Amino acid sequence: MHEEQPTIDLLPPLNRKCLMLVHGLHGLFIFVPVLLGIWSWLEFGWLYGLLVWLVAVFAGMIIISKLKLAYIPFNQHELSHSTTAILKWVVFKRFC
Repeated sequence: MHEEQPTIDLLPPLNRKCLMLVHGLHGLFIFVPVLLGIWSWLEFGWLYGLLVWLVAVFAGMIIISKLKLAYIPFNQHELSHSTTAILKWVVFKRFC
């Protein structure tokens, strides 16, 4: 018997403005935890800086996973997606 392969929705190419938005959001997910950790380290001490950085990284992971469930098509939830790929889907469906 011939099994039917599931269809994978491909993301159409984004224009320059949308790609800049994707890279800006990706930068926020990377640099905000670092900046929060550095600020709290300078303000309260290295242990608090480390803990704030760790909490901020976990919060970013939770936000990315929620965005993946909300914006990536249902038949692709089991596939592995990078943060940039998830943000491309979000920008494409929400802003472009």
